[in-house]
Amino acid sequence: MKTGTMKKRMMMIMAAVLAAGVAHAVDVNVSGTADFASAYVWRGITVNDGTVFQPGASISGFSIPAEYGAVTLGTWANYDIEHNANGKHEFSEVDYYATYALPIKVVDLSATYTEYHYPHGVDTDREVALNIGKAIGETGLYPSLSVNYGLDGGVEKDWYIQGGLGYTKNLTEALTFSSSVKVAYLIDNAGPDGFNDATASIGLAYALTKNWSIKGSINGVAQLDDDVLTNDEYDKPVYGMLGLACNF
Repeated sequence: MKTGTMKKRMMMIMAAVLAAGVAHAVDVNVSGTADFASAYVWRGITVNDGTVFQPGASISGFSIPAEYGAVTLGTWANYDIEHNANGKHEFSEVDYYATYALPIKVVDLSATYTEYHYPHGVDTDREVALNIGKAIGETGLYPSLSVNYGLDGGVEKDWYIQGGLGYTKNLTEALTFSSSVKVAYLIDNAGPDGFNDATASIGLAYALTKNWSIKGSINGVAQLDDDVLTNDEYDKPVYGMLGLACNF
């Protein structure tokens, strides 16, 4: 990445952190994550098969009447610790998103707009998503469905539809177990349609304090159709993640 571009990306992330601090000062919810992963895998595609650092931050809890729903603003980035396809250590992606949770009690229903920004002249990807989920009583089970539609860039006019089932259980007051299984179907505007990938994850989170926690997970990725998720794209069936999270 050029020095100017790197500085620009760093300034964006610093601005997001500053915004989070300001948001905390005006009594909204601020959360952040700092994850290290053994690979960066996105929708079954191995973006980087080496170690990466993935920070994120979000702001929610704005002073909006409950009958109008809730808004969350956030950012997420990927930094290639090990060399990526360009042979460099750099921020290869910085994303920004806005989520609106509808004021519906029967299910959890939200809409998200996301922009994916990349260096090296790659076009910005833009997409919208509709997310629906519902906790099944006190069982810890949470079925969900997300429908993503590309507006611009490499995902333009693509549909990525993912159904999943998550499970969460508090093992102690501080230790939480979580797991999930997801299956995705891709309708590709420029290629064949079909089942794209299946993912599975198991993880643990430990609360260090009221606001800080550490977490780790092992994640598996399966290629469901090599005409849809090609052999050139699929390269990492298993990767691990370890991170720190905060919430204020």
